[in-house]
Amino acid sequence: MRRRRAVGGAIAGLVVAGVLAVWGAWTVHLTRQNRALAHELEAERQRNFSEMISHVEAMRGLMGKSLAAGSTRQNALYMGEVYRRASLAASNFMALPLPEELGAATGKFLNQIGDFSYSVVRNEAAGRTMDEDQRAELTRLYQAASDLTARLRETGRAAVNEGFRFASAGAGLSDLFTAWRQRTEAGGAAALQDQAAKHLIPPGLDQVGPQMDQMPVLVYDGPFSDHLEQRTPAMGGPAITAEEAKQRALAYLPEGVAADVLQVGERNGRLPVWAVRLSPGEGRPAITVDVTREGGHLVSFINARPAGEPRLTLEDAREAGLAYLAAHGWSEMEPTYGEVADGFATVQYVAAPGGVLVYPDQVKVRIALDNGEVVGVDARSYVMSHRQRGGLTPAVTKEQAQAAVNPQLVVEEARLALIPTEAGDGEVLAWEFRGTLGDETYLVYVNAQTGLEERILQMLITESGTLAL
Repeated sequence: MRRRRAVGGAIAGLVVAGVLAVWGAWTVHLTRQNRALAHELEAERQRNFSEMISHVEAMRGLMGKSLAAGSTRQNALYMGEVYRRASLAASNFMALPLPEELGAATGKFLNQIGDFSYSVVRNEAAGRTMDEDQRAELTRLYQAASDLTARLRETGRAAVNEGFRFASAGAGLSDLFTAWRQRTEAGGAAALQDQAAKHLIPPGLDQVGPQMDQMPVLVYDGPFSDHLEQRTPAMGGPAITAEEAKQRALAYLPEGVAADVLQVGERNGRLPVWAVRLSPGEGRPAITVDVTREGGHLVSFINARPAGEPRLTLEDAREAGLAYLAAHGWSEMEPTYGEVADGFATVQYVAAPGGVLVYPDQVKVRIALDNGEVVGVDARSYVMSHRQRGGLTPAVTKEQAQAAVNPQLVVEEARLALIPTEAGDGEVLAWEFRGTLGDETYLVYVNAQTGLEERILQMLITESGTLAL
């Protein structure tokens, strides 16, 4: 009997030892796997940080060349490249796991430089060279970009010298979210500096946001300029509570995407919003959703997850974006321009009631090309402009309007469109004629009330997509 007990005890001991060995091996495996994932994520963040600095430096140099350029052709080339670099820098910057208050001003500044450059290229393509006011604006932006470049250089050097990491190896981004919540609850600059000391923010980067906040209002002829944002939003509605904002934010997530609410804050301005931060799970970047405090309309949605291997085309992305808009209350929308970069497609959609393209009512959607998931929405223009409109009946027929078009332009398509005025302070119903002249494609707009040529845009068609200049 005693021997049986001894044997049984030995067997039990071996079983326990085996279980512990398996558990230990599995724990080691998980630890290694988590560490590998953390290193991969860290490498992605460091790459975005480094590329962002590189793009800002290049952008600043190109702006200087534009100021020194003596010909319209050279200036258009430089400003076109400024637009590209600013867009890439903004994309890299927004992909960094930074607190929103650090990223908002800088991200907006980079987008505005891109929009300003785009408007200059568009004007010069239409034969309108830079005037003195635009040159003065460019000079001011160049100085601001120089200051930003200097700050980022300092930050980059300090990050290398101090061995900065966005998160320690093995730690998930949930640690960052927890720290941000603690910082928000504590409040104040001291808490922000405390987080920088914990290596959550690159050294010196906490000074970039306040520096950009000191920038004066940017005024230019472009679709997202500050002076256009001074209008009263066309879409309103009853005020919603913070709790209702949470529910609205979760409802705007794409199908199949789940997240928990981390925090809800208020942001004032011409378009007051509830800023909702969501966590889609440990190890994944937070999702931010802004909804208007009046009406609960979506203003923006940003999911800064990295892109996987592209499997979809731009046309696939257009369909995915259209399905998202239809599922979330945007009816009668049509895709117009789009481009592909870094594993994502960005597509512009405009309202098309009764077949009339209403360009002021536009929504930009960012779609991941690995699985068609919508990872970003910019609906500010739609919220600012959308309303029930009358007067969309032309006084000039399509045939009468086409008489104002250059007869050498081979017209391929004609339809009605509502376009913003050049100054951005009104709207014009026009006939849109799409056609070719030689190897180039153009959009010619003829006023549907007067029959006079209103505007001409050149279509830039590349492997990445289509842009209108």
